[in-house]
Amino acid sequence: MIELNALDVLNQRKVDFMPPQFSKMRVSDNEWQDSSIEDWIRNKLKGRFYYQKIPSIGTDGRVKSSSYVGFEDHKELTYFMLACPHLRRK
Repeated sequence: MIELNALDVLNQRKVDFMPPQFSKMRVSDNEWQDSSIEDWIRNKLKGRFYYQKIPSIGTDGRVKSSSYVGFEDHKELTYFMLACPHLRRK
């Protein structure tokens, strides 16, 4: 049986800005991971999320980009950090 998520049907799962109540974290800066991480989030989690690449300036003065992910449900961030195979773990 296929479960429909109302947020998916209304195209409201991925938000365009990071609301202050979202739990957030910075993820590694690998370009190839962007679509993989977003696909994993869409398939494994159910709540609203934010995922965006934001330009920033490094300590050496060069422009680089950082990826940020945020979740409305704080438990989903914990699950994402533990289970997502696309994250680089040190």
